[in-house]
Amino acid sequence: MASESAGLRSADRLLLPAITASLGKLELSEEDQALSRLAETYARQIDQAAGAAAHADRVLRAVDQAEDPDLYEQVAALKAKLAERTAVSDLGPKLLAALDALGASPKARAAAAKGGGVRGQRGGKLAAIRESRAV
Repeated sequence: MASESAGLRSADRLLLPAITASLGKLELSEEDQALSRLAETYARQIDQAAGAAAHADRVLRAVDQAEDPDLYEQVAALKAKLAERTAVSDLGPKLLAALDALGASPKARAAAAKGGGVRGQRGGKLAAIRESRAV
């Protein structure tokens, strides 16, 4: 089995299985399926970023900078875009927002327990103020 330094992550460190398990425990409506799949896509892309960056690194080592500086520069830029840190910083907040919207984050569960709105439900102080003004 390849090591994590080669761009592969051990299965217990992958994000996608954890996201899939969390989403599987929720009672999602059909309307939530697209967002659920989007969350899984974000997790998959984050998981794959380390391997893609490692592959770009191997190509970078094979390219002679002096012989083909343009190719070297292109592969270096690609490696930077594929870096796991970049994937997490770009997709992490989007994944968290999707999980919040689905009620699959600690923040969303806490809001639901307090009577706050999750997944389109009305609640909280602002909703109470609006409701009192509407009457």
